[in-house]
Amino acid sequence: MAIYILTDSTADFRPEEAVRRGIWVVSLKVQFGDEEFPDVLDHAAFFQRLAQARELPTTSQAGPDDFLPWFERAKQNGDSVVCLPMAASLSGTCQSALIAREMCGYENIYVVDSTQTVLGLRLLIDLACLLREQGLDAPAIAAELERAKGRVRLLAIVDTLKYLHKGGRLPAAVSIAGELLKVKPIITLRDGQLGLVGKGVGAKGSLSALMKLIGGNLASDPRLPVYYGYTADDTLCQSLIALAQDTFGPHRHEVHPVGAVIGTHVGPGAAVVVYLERNT
Repeated sequence: MAIYILTDSTADFRPEEAVRRGIWVVSLKVQFGDEEFPDVLDHAAFFQRLAQARELPTTSQAGPDDFLPWFERAKQNGDSVVCLPMAASLSGTCQSALIAREMCGYENIYVVDSTQTVLGLRLLIDLACLLREQGLDAPAIAAELERAKGRVRLLAIVDTLKYLHKGGRLPAAVSIAGELLKVKPIITLRDGQLGLVGKGVGAKGSLSALMKLIGGNLASDPRLPVYYGYTADDTLCQSLIALAQDTFGPHRHEVHPVGAVIGTHVGPGAAVVVYLERNT
């Protein structure tokens, strides 16, 4: 009996990688006016269009009918599914997976609220694949993910406040003041809660503030790399990587672009660092 890992497109796996690793992906949608695209839209093309858009595009969650064919396939073949959608606090996608599981009526489907998205979600998917390779069964993988998800640390520097303002997350006065002062906010996603945890003036100031938030030691779980990400332009991300390597010493890491759904809300030029804290 095979074990499949199912997630959504905010984890930003390329289709060929997902197929190679036995990961099933349900796509969310991005809509510019009357035009709707799946979240696998080419990153460069998306951010170019985002920069030119007068109005922020909208994003939509995956529905139960997006999950059901994968669940039915597993049921027909007698396989198991460990399903990790993006944080239930950010999207109804996780609830859609739970509804689809009930519709399917198959007990070997394990839905875990990841409490994460983008690289935090990718990290948990990578952990699930690692546990599968080690021979754990689906219930054990789901249980380990439930224990691990609270140790995911995600910090992101947002290059500009205007997309947060366009999306209704900042008043215009705050956005304008931030732009004039060149303030770059630092946000976190922890246990499903998105929050503002710091800020810096300019790239140098924001990177320094981010290092202080990480603390004296990048104490990541040795089973997984440290993940870095960016939206559209990787300049700030590369500076973050260089500073982290200099501050904490050489460490295994991966770099991945952030896709359209989350990119809609943070805009281009953001830099993200994600790691799994050691289990103390």
